[in-house]
Amino acid sequence: MSKTLITGASGFVGRNLVRFFLQHGSVIETDARTSSDFPNVMAMDVCNPEAVNDIFARHAPGVVIHAAGIKDVRFCEKNPAEAHRINGIGTGNIAAVCKKHGARLIYLSTDLVFDSYQGHYNETDTPRPSLAYGQAKYDGELLALEQCPDAAICRSGGIYGSQSPLLKWLRDELQAGKKVQCYTDVYNSPTYVDNLAEMMLSIIRQNLSGVFHTVGSQRVNRYEFFDSFRKVFALPDGLLEPKPGGSQRDAMLLRPDSSLNFQKTASLLKVNFDSPETGFGRLKLSGVI
Repeated sequence: MSKTLITGASGFVGRNLVRFFLQHGSVIETDARTSSDFPNVMAMDVCNPEAVNDIFARHAPGVVIHAAGIKDVRFCEKNPAEAHRINGIGTGNIAAVCKKHGARLIYLSTDLVFDSYQGHYNETDTPRPSLAYGQAKYDGELLALEQCPDAAICRSGGIYGSQSPLLKWLRDELQAGKKVQCYTDVYNSPTYVDNLAEMMLSIIRQNLSGVFHTVGSQRVNRYEFFDSFRKVFALPDGLLEPKPGGSQRDAMLLRPDSSLNFQKTASLLKVNFDSPETGFGRLKLSGVI
């Protein structure tokens, strides 16, 4: 496979994508900032077209997986212009340089491009974001396809895997014997990050384009997701407290149901779509939580 450039390589999802794609060829790691913790990551501001073009000119990637962006939903809600600048315009910049250099673009988008009230959204359903984060990511989808009609838009959500901040927090709370409230009225399609990478690899190898719902195979609520993790990792029982979130859920900007229908995507990719139980089982076998 040709060289793969991954943006957002210092983040949780980006680090896992780098690890996966290093098994399949050369990887160029970029992020907005560099750190001694990630010595191979090069600085690249997606909002600076000249800087993006310079990286492409020097390293000539054949494929770009654009995973960078602001993922803090609360920050985006308070700062919609900044969210649009980075998640929207920044994606457009990446797409324009991909077009200039003839690189394939794989854009990691989100289930929150939909209003996230009904769930079961299809690839062909019209996005209607109810949050500034979702709107900015949808802006990125539109700008990506405007510049690169052959781009692949990978909508995902509830991504978990090695070094997941959410799972680390949950494990620590349960091991400390603390009660954890789990909302029963927050649904999505949790996605094991290695499974997401496998879906992206299939898209790249088949040279596919369009919109894909690259998510896990099951629609579950927060309690069901946490309980599956607890069972697979043999964590203490009796500490998870299922309850509706209601107004507290809304105040936390959690959506009732952002689950995605993936049947069309699955028919094209022909890879396994993992349930939470399967994903957690794979994570446990990896030995790195």
